[in-house]
Amino acid sequence: MKKLILLFALLVGVNYFSPAEALAQTVISSGIDSKTQEKIEKAKIKIEKYQNDHEKAVAKRQDLREKFEKKNSAGKLSPNDIEKITKKIEKQAKSIEKLEKKMGKLEKFINENS
Repeated sequence: MKKLILLFALLVGVNYFSPAEALAQTVISSGIDSKTQEKIEKAKIKIEKYQNDHEKAVAKRQDLREKFEKKNSAGKLSPNDIEKITKKIEKQAKSIEKLEKKMGKLEKFINENS
């Protein structure tokens, strides 16, 4: 009786863990799934937006610098005004760096998933 139960368990186990079953359970997708493709498209749109924002921020920083240099060379700025304007220029530079980091992350994501 023990031999019969053991044989039955062995047959069920072999049938359950057959190589065909193991291969059928693993599914390998070679293509990019639809969610990833949508994320890539959204990332491309965001990169374009960030590039436009980056261009505007660079132009704004340049304008701030030019106005600052013009007024400073004319002697129209007090020390407090100079400090305020330099802080604005530094803040603008930081926002430009943030945009560049965001664009870099998105480009890296696109390159990894394409």
